[in-house]
Amino acid sequence: MASANHEANELLPITWPFRAAGTVMIFATVWFCAGWAIKGQDNGHTLAGHMPVFWISIYLTIALVVVGGILNFYRERKRRSLLEQP
Repeated sequence: MASANHEANELLPITWPFRAAGTVMIFATVWFCAGWAIKGQDNGHTLAGHMPVFWISIYLTIALVVVGGILNFYRERKRRSLLEQP
């Protein structure tokens, strides 16, 4: 059931950067494994951009986690400052 107090919900920690990071990490793992599977078939085919796409995905995952931590840090500071007001 939806809460009538939307202002209190606005200050709760956000989760979308961490969920997005998990999704990107799953993609990176699948891409990494698929690249080695295609290369190991001895048919001469390779996955285009195998390692560069993998590393970009890893860096994007790390960036999303850091951004999520920073955003939640500032949301928590704002929430605490609002709670301390008389």
